[in-house]
Amino acid sequence: MKILALSGSLRANSYNTAIIKTLQHLDSRVEVYEGLGNLPLFNSDLDNHTLEEDNSPPLVVDFRAKVREADVFIVSTPEYAHQIPGVLKNALDWLVSSDAIVAKPTVVISASTSAMGGDKAHAQLVALLKVISQNVLEEASLVVSKVNKKIDEDSVVVDKELLMNLKVLLNEI
Repeated sequence: MKILALSGSLRANSYNTAIIKTLQHLDSRVEVYEGLGNLPLFNSDLDNHTLEEDNSPPLVVDFRAKVREADVFIVSTPEYAHQIPGVLKNALDWLVSSDAIVAKPTVVISASTSAMGGDKAHAQLVALLKVISQNVLEEASLVVSKVNKKIDEDSVVVDKELLMNLKVLLNEI
């Protein structure tokens, strides 16, 4: 089984990236997609693909291929102004018209320094992925509150409950 994980944050010391990298450390089947910030802005004029051929920008073609080849897709998002980050929305926009994510089992993680754990971004991302994937594994999804107290300055998850929850998540997919 191949698992592709994507952090919706570009921040160097992102808590969401730390969570995704922890999943990779816990399970060698997890591949972390690192090209989020390099994807071009979505433009339907550049979205040139058919079932046989994809002539979209090369980074988009690569991203779609990685999502398509994965058995499970995990997306971890921070919350900005009660929304998912624009860069994450941009990446997901590139998947909308392709078959790469359709029916793909998808897990959502949100992590925030707030006591609510990014619940508004979480709900927004779940709703969006239900439209484009139609297979969100809500029982495996995770909301992480006060994440800054659970990950140290070296981007290592130090909270035992969060580590346990990540292991459970991996076992549920």
